[in-house]
Amino acid sequence: MSWTKAVRSLLELGASNAAEGDREGILVANVAACVIVVTTTTFALIYALYGEPSLVPLVYANLALAAAAALTPFFHRFGRIASGLWEFGICIVILVWIASYVGRDSGVLLTLLGVTPVAFAILGFENIALVAVLSAAATITVIAASIAFPEARSGVYDANGFLQLLYSSSIVTLTLLSFATIYYAFHLAREAQGRLARLMASIMPDEIVARLLRNERETIIDEFEHATVVLTDIVQFVNLSNGLGPERTVSLLNELFGAFDRLAANVGVEKIKTIGDAYLAVAGVPRRHPAPEKAAASFGFGAIAAAREIGERYGVVVTLRAGMASGSVTAGVLGRTKYAYDVWGAPVNLAARLEAIGKPDCITTTAEVRQRLNGHFQFVCSGHEDIKGFGPIEIWTMQSPSRDTSEVESRTPAET
Repeated sequence: MSWTKAVRSLLELGASNAAEGDREGILVANVAACVIVVTTTTFALIYALYGEPSLVPLVYANLALAAAAALTPFFHRFGRIASGLWEFGICIVILVWIASYVGRDSGVLLTLLGVTPVAFAILGFENIALVAVLSAAATITVIAASIAFPEARSGVYDANGFLQLLYSSSIVTLTLLSFATIYYAFHLAREAQGRLARLMASIMPDEIVARLLRNERETIIDEFEHATVVLTDIVQFVNLSNGLGPERTVSLLNELFGAFDRLAANVGVEKIKTIGDAYLAVAGVPRRHPAPEKAAASFGFGAIAAAREIGERYGVVVTLRAGMASGSVTAGVLGRTKYAYDVWGAPVNLAARLEAIGKPDCITTTAEVRQRLNGHFQFVCSGHEDIKGFGPIEIWTMQSPSRDTSEVESRTPAET
């Protein structure tokens, strides 16, 4: 185990079963505990090296504080408030006792000034009232103890150099405690933001995520004059799922859509959503594409091949139909508490209609798409269809590039 893993394991003591809302505060409490253990143990050793009998109680007090801080993970089961109160309590009790032993000029009480930033880092803004109470209690304690213990107890070693060491030790402890806890709290916040960004990026384009993170109140609605929508669907999915059973069906879909996601990223199309066994993607959104039809066709045929390959591994035949249409679309983000990136426009509806009337292992499309892709793929004219909402449309079927094109060419009209 590397030292970084060892440190991380140490910082995560007692946090594995913590509630999600408490976990970050608990991790910060562990950081504070580690700083307290390291500094107080070090100072106890330094004081012991003086060889002064009157400093033995001071050594024991520092070791007691270190031991008490090491017990912090045992309180995590009760939540971060319990952990924070434990650390606050042990510091108040032992540091006040040390101040009563060596006097206020030792500067020991200065360490309590770190209560506010540390409590904030552990308890969070949602417990701001408790943070304020602890800060006020620490401030009152520092003032009251300074008044009550102006001098060291009689007979305690109080050489000027030793008092300066105590004062310096307090400053070092305060600085390390404040820096370590605040730094780690910001580190955890940045990790959380990164997880949020990655989660959002899994359901919408990176550009849209960046815009939402900059301004979550922004209304995102964009117009795209030319984009190509492709919709794939599994042929006779109900029969297929009945034969596979629920668990294997979900496993197959998960593997299939995972392959589609990778394919979409490779060919430059954007996944919009899945609807049951259907997969909707678009080329030219949210960034314009120089050849959206070609990218969408590459995705469609790649999806058909992937479905065939994955089906073989499951011992079934998985056949896709695909519909593809081009035109202007509108894209934007729906919702405020549950975001969804979606597209609207005639090409979306037309791609769905074309998929429904299409042939297995083929992409069904329009004369416009065929014209833009002429020379790149083989097409078969399927005649005219009266498409609901669109009227009579000339339908073209794109054959998979892996299929024998001799049959295609013999069935393609002369104008092809």
